[in-house]
Amino acid sequence: MPSRPLAALAAGAALSLTAAPIAHSDYKPMTDVFPVQLKWANVPSVPKAIELATVYGDPTQPGPYVFRARMPAGTKLWPHRHPDERWVTVLQGTYRSAVGEDFDAGAATEYPEGSFYVTDGNAPHYSYAVTDVIVQEQGVGPTGISYVHTADDPRTGR
Repeated sequence: MPSRPLAALAAGAALSLTAAPIAHSDYKPMTDVFPVQLKWANVPSVPKAIELATVYGDPTQPGPYVFRARMPAGTKLWPHRHPDERWVTVLQGTYRSAVGEDFDAGAATEYPEGSFYVTDGNAPHYSYAVTDVIVQEQGVGPTGISYVHTADDPRTGR
């Protein structure tokens, strides 16, 4: 049986080895993004009333991304698809969304502030801003948008 001083020395050595990662980390610092840093812009692939701001990553590249969309009350996002699954959080306002190839705001689920939902990749879906809205969407890129009905695509139609 080891003596008490030897056991204390062994315990101290073990503690110093486990504390080493705490003292020095190979992890990069946290990535911070504050609302004042967001750069809101219109993009050709969504209706002009909608502004987008990338929060994290690059939706056009492989890997995780986060962006926010803000839109005034009454804005419609016509039936469309994304190649990736989307995780959506309503940060502000009341939003309606549903899966389907034809727009029907009345049939859509209403999501108040703080709500969360997931849309499967390639699932046709549409949305409607009941009030002024900010939603945060997350996924794994690269992503994109294709409209169910060509006439609804702001790049070529509406």
